[in-house]
Amino acid sequence: MTFDEFVNAELDGLISFAAALAGDRYLAEDILSDALVKVALQWRRISAADNPTAYVRRMVVTTYLADRRKARRRRTEPTSDLSVLDYPTADQTDAILARQEVAGLLARLPPQQKAVIVLRYLLDEPDDEIARALGCTPATVRSHLSLARAALRLAAAASVSVSGRAGSQ
Repeated sequence: MTFDEFVNAELDGLISFAAALAGDRYLAEDILSDALVKVALQWRRISAADNPTAYVRRMVVTTYLADRRKARRRRTEPTSDLSVLDYPTADQTDAILARQEVAGLLARLPPQQKAVIVLRYLLDEPDDEIARALGCTPATVRSHLSLARAALRLAAAASVSVSGRAGSQ
């Protein structure tokens, strides 16, 4: 399989994966493009691997974590041009709100924990695969997963508590 064929076949899934990690589709596209530049340079070796997609996902995770460590992140300024907005239909509103709530909860997690949650629940990866993607042991994956779930439970409970209080006044 050529690099172009690989990208055509896997791009949608890789963008979704990177977006779940980054919490922002545009940042995800930047992270993915940085990772794919590295992949293209090493494609001959990567394509010979048993699972090139898993290898590329690991490169996306590594690029994401490196980007998170940078002091200065890529930023875009909001626009006041309302014509660029695509307003959702009433049917899509609940799904959008749920996605925003999940993204808000995930944004509170440290990068390693967020990566573990995304790999486990978005891609349904086992501990061994997640450990390979993050360059750690399966026990560390389980520890990150446990801490992340506890933090998400606390954040969700706090969110419900605040919204319940606001609604009762």
